[in-house]
Amino acid sequence: MNKLNYGLYLNKTSKIFGERGFEVILITVLAMGSLTLLGLFPLFGFALMIFSYGFICLGVKSYLLGVVREQVVPVESIFFKFRVCLKAFCLKVATMLITFLWAIVFLIPGIVCALNYSFASFVMADEDLSVYESMLKSKKLVYGHRGEICVVYLAYFFVTVAILCICGGLAYAIRYYTNIALWIPILIMALVWLFFMVVFVIPYFELMFANIYETLRQEKSTSKTKATESNVSKSSTTKTNSAKKKSTTTASVKN
Repeated sequence: MNKLNYGLYLNKTSKIFGERGFEVILITVLAMGSLTLLGLFPLFGFALMIFSYGFICLGVKSYLLGVVREQVVPVESIFFKFRVCLKAFCLKVATMLITFLWAIVFLIPGIVCALNYSFASFVMADEDLSVYESMLKSKKLVYGHRGEICVVYLAYFFVTVAILCICGGLAYAIRYYTNIALWIPILIMALVWLFFMVVFVIPYFELMFANIYETLRQEKSTSKTKATESNVSKSSTTKTNSAKKKSTTTASVKN
């Protein structure tokens, strides 16, 4: 089982982001903007936003896979997964609930569970499997790579926190040297932080996860093909040996 090459993923993701970064940023803004607008609906807005999160997430994953595979994908396709909105919602609920229950037992099993199902949305977006099948295939894909995927998630987390700390420090400096109302620099830096997250951090890391998924999928597919070829070869060899033994036995009887 090959280990993930972080340098390769960084180079590949950076190259794709450089070529089609505007598209990836655009779908991120569209997805987050759509969910925000849905949340503004009176009375049932929050529930509508939570329910819609699943199929919009699948649409984004499907688009990112198209970008990684060098396909031309229409931007509006991120909303095409509406037909599986119930299944997508159930997938999100199932993965979060199982992870939460394991995390209650102990933190480490909760983290392992979260890593196991980290590619379930990619699987459902790519192959349109059921909730259970998507979770099961995600678990098989990450088997042997949990530690490496965890490192990528930690990098995602630390980059987010680092930008937040820098913005927080700038807000404090503005407040200290200008003596203006505290909420003004906090609001400004919050918007700056949100800008960097939407324009760079979220699109870049989501694109990297799409790259990792595609690599693991191809790796498993290659392994399965080799195993099938090996079984076919063994079966052919067995049949050949059986035929030779039968021929030798027949010749001996005749003699």
